[in-house]
Amino acid sequence: MDQDVDQLGERVERMLELVRRLADENANLRDQLEASRSANQQLQQRIAEARARVESALARLPLPADSAE
Repeated sequence: MDQDVDQLGERVERMLELVRRLADENANLRDQLEASRSANQQLQQRIAEARARVESALARLPLPADSAE
């Protein structure tokens, strides 16, 4: 019976270690996800700013002369 209790104790310890590793990995993945979301938001903002600059530049271009005249 002592052997059974020892084996159970070892299994519980392995399980606890696995839970700790998974919790650490989960925390790291959450951090990576937040960093990726932040980077994505910054890139979306830069794209919007670039789009606005391009649209502004296009609006300042003269209209082409009508070739039918």
